[in-house]
Amino acid sequence: MAELIVGRCFVSGMDGVKEMMEQDPNAKQPSPQATAPKVSIGVPVYNGEQYLEACLDSLLAQTHGDFEIIISDNGSTDGTADICRRYVERDPRVRYFRVDENRGASWNFNRTLELAAGEYFKWAAHDDLCAPRFIESCVEVLDRDPSVVLCCPKPRVINEQGEQQAAYPVNLDTDSPEPQIRYREIIRGVCGHKCFEVFGLIRMSALKNSQWMGNYPHADGVLLARLALLGRFHEVPQELFFPREHADQSMKAMKDRYAYAAWFDTRRAGKIIFPTWRMFWEYFRCVGGSPTTAWQRVKCHLHLMRSAISYRRKFLRDIVQAWRMKRHGRSRKPMSAGSSKAASPSTASGRGSANR
Repeated sequence: MAELIVGRCFVSGMDGVKEMMEQDPNAKQPSPQATAPKVSIGVPVYNGEQYLEACLDSLLAQTHGDFEIIISDNGSTDGTADICRRYVERDPRVRYFRVDENRGASWNFNRTLELAAGEYFKWAAHDDLCAPRFIESCVEVLDRDPSVVLCCPKPRVINEQGEQQAAYPVNLDTDSPEPQIRYREIIRGVCGHKCFEVFGLIRMSALKNSQWMGNYPHADGVLLARLALLGRFHEVPQELFFPREHADQSMKAMKDRYAYAAWFDTRRAGKIIFPTWRMFWEYFRCVGGSPTTAWQRVKCHLHLMRSAISYRRKFLRDIVQAWRMKRHGRSRKPMSAGSSKAASPSTASGRGSANR
């Protein structure tokens, strides 16, 4: 059973987004207005009652007001649904969609993107905060420079209480005009890189020209690599983005890559997978489909080979783990993506990627 609330309207259906859209052909409209918003903000969430209100308040306080907020509730069992309905009543720019079962983070991320109508798109984790000028500062950059496909302010990590922590030390050369350099910066596995850029403001045209969030560990990093091959990233120097670190988020709740795979896609729970091999295969695939020259693709593959060498032990670990599971003839039972201790499908997919 799926549930859709658009503005003050309520629609229900059986088969998720497609059936809901059939029942309400105007569901993609951000409000009763005829024009599409400049910005669409997707908020995928599962059991996010602790931080969700603060997140939505920070989004509704944006100085750039031409946006829609699309909340996709992945079968929450806490007070998330009640919070979302209150915000739908409060502001017509907020839309709420819900399914009754957890379908994994990948599905939920992509669902918000599928429902978006804006020229620019941003994912917002339910536990993060954005300063009032986040959207405005990024829109200014994207409007001014068509070579930029993604813009994100400098992040400052906060804790459970919202207190600022140490400055984020990673600086990547993703502003380079050379696509192979941008690709290298994303894949090289810089110590401490947490893929915060995936929560920046992205051109919808760039997202439409690339595959969306995959259903495998480190899919956020692969998506960033695809986008980096399409255009430059720009970092707004002001600290306007506040990703929150807490005990229940993905990189802390997930004990290993098998559990993380189940977090991305609940259908993978207990199955034999090769997460490191899959990650590098996806990195390889995204080069071939990019608008780059033959020589630039060669350079990208050389960078990927160097990165793969540093992961040789993890490649071997994947094989050993699969052999052990096959030998014992029993499925592994990782933490369910719907577990109360698991991270929500909105909780900083990128934060988990720091543990590659």
